[in-house]
Amino acid sequence: MSQESPIVAFSPQSQASRSQNAQRASDRTFFEALPSSTSSLLREGALAESGFVGDTPKDLLALSTEGLFVNQTATHLIQKSQQWLKDDVFPLWLDRGVDRQNGGFIESLSFFGQPSDVPRRAMVQARQIYSFVTAAKLKSCDSTTALETALEAARTFQKNYLLESGACLHATHANGQPQNTSHELYTQAFALFALANAYGISKDGSFKNSALKLLAYLERERVAPAGGYTEIKDGKTLYQSNPHMHLFEAALAWIAVDPTEKSWQELAQKLFTLCTTKFIQPETGTLAEHFTADWKPELHAGRFLLEPGHHFEWAWLLSVDQDLGGPDSHKIRHRLRDIGERGVDANTHLAYDEIWNDLSPKKKSSRFWPHCERIKAAVKLGLEVPADQQAAFALSADQALEALFGYFQTSVKGLWQDARQEDGSFTKQDPKASSLYHIINAMDEYVNLRPKLNDSVEK
Repeated sequence: MSQESPIVAFSPQSQASRSQNAQRASDRTFFEALPSSTSSLLREGALAESGFVGDTPKDLLALSTEGLFVNQTATHLIQKSQQWLKDDVFPLWLDRGVDRQNGGFIESLSFFGQPSDVPRRAMVQARQIYSFVTAAKLKSCDSTTALETALEAARTFQKNYLLESGACLHATHANGQPQNTSHELYTQAFALFALANAYGISKDGSFKNSALKLLAYLERERVAPAGGYTEIKDGKTLYQSNPHMHLFEAALAWIAVDPTEKSWQELAQKLFTLCTTKFIQPETGTLAEHFTADWKPELHAGRFLLEPGHHFEWAWLLSVDQDLGGPDSHKIRHRLRDIGERGVDANTHLAYDEIWNDLSPKKKSSRFWPHCERIKAAVKLGLEVPADQQAAFALSADQALEALFGYFQTSVKGLWQDARQEDGSFTKQDPKASSLYHIINAMDEYVNLRPKLNDSVEK
């Protein structure tokens, strides 16, 4: 792998640029800004006027680069994605995955489509709020129903999961009573993400107040000595990049819906700097997962592990960040994506769960979600290169979505498998509601951006 110059940290000029550009760019990511009145928001007319409702496949094909057309594989995958979400996923999860009695969402369904009687994690509630907001955007189900469901779940989330300290607890029982009161950083990140989605569709100031209170908790009690925040699991203090990635995602979601609030911009700046100066190793561009307290990668016989899926995910987020006025990270994110591609099996097109920093495989099993992140990185970063270089990105996106559909072969339609073992067999695990967040995010990006990529096929 060729050497690149060390990554430059976030400069004061970058922060000024973020502040100036966030308002203008905020309608290009995550979800559109919607009318402030909840009643007008939930009318179909308001949704249509806002531009929040997604395009049809026919409309999307018209978005292709002039003089080019989307190949038949991509056209089929766009239509297949929209049909699967609309005909299989949301009819099932609206019927079986929403708790009409207690509020909020069911944690998981069995492969027979029956709700599982298990504790309900805050992370699942947060992700499903996002999924239903995105379903309204894509018209995967009735938009009013989707947004009402998301908003009701967000209010239940505020009531059952957010503590007086500002923190978010890990899980509750079905009746809303606390089941696990631990405060993992990962959970805090998704709580902020949920509140951003709720605020985006309602402009209800209570969601912002809750988010600022949670952020104050992190600054008061969770700041790590060498920067960033501590992860706490089973009484142990850990230093990990993954929860910071989702905290970065939450900061960007807030910038998209509340672009004048400096707290979100400052959080994004802090996390960008941590990522580019500590998580990413400047000599190789690889991004580590687990660290010592001074943010040095944890070594195993002189090597540290990487996750291809997180390389794709960080690459996509850094592109979103720049759209929202953040610094130019073009070389950084394209290098991350290139490294992620080295963790994809050339024959099966399945992404490995883990590789070593020398890019050799560590764990050849394949969970579903890295394919979602590969799709997102391919279609978004593909539009950042010249047209004559986009075909490889288009192919990666198509391969990843085709691989992803392999996880959806279940007896009850609208469910999914979580992981393939190295021999290709699936692990036995009930379909988790949290998975839909990855899937619908990837399909949203594919449906809206894939038609714009140059397939290098002339009319």
